[in-house]
Amino acid sequence: MHPIHPIVVHFPIGLLCASVAFDALASRWPTGGLRDTSFYTLVAGVMSAALAVATGKIEEDAAEEAGVPEWVLELHESLGTVTLVVFVALLGLRLVMRWGLLKEIRSLTLGLGVIGIVVLTLTGYWGGELVYTYGVGVKTVTSPVNP
Repeated sequence: MHPIHPIVVHFPIGLLCASVAFDALASRWPTGGLRDTSFYTLVAGVMSAALAVATGKIEEDAAEEAGVPEWVLELHESLGTVTLVVFVALLGLRLVMRWGLLKEIRSLTLGLGVIGIVVLTLTGYWGGELVYTYGVGVKTVTSPVNP
């Protein structure tokens, strides 16, 4: 089966970064649809992050069989889970504010989003280590012999 995790991870990276960027722009230009755009990209980003965590869990056994040190896998997995938790918390906070149950505090949502991006970046870094240092999911390709 073809690895799905490397395909899926690009969606939460792009969507969650875009959500925080739109949130920052909405702080500067509060009128218009930037705040709504931030919210909907956050929803899509959280859903795709959940899929990324699930596909990573499925493909973990293949990485273990490849001989990757367990601490690297566990670190990447833990950071991915923390990323998901931070953005789920941000989504929950945004929903509570959207429903009027809590006064909107843009500095809080933007700050939590920035923290999420930092953790997301660390997750991606260690995912890159798995591929580029330990060769997870990389097949050796032999070139044909020229006559």
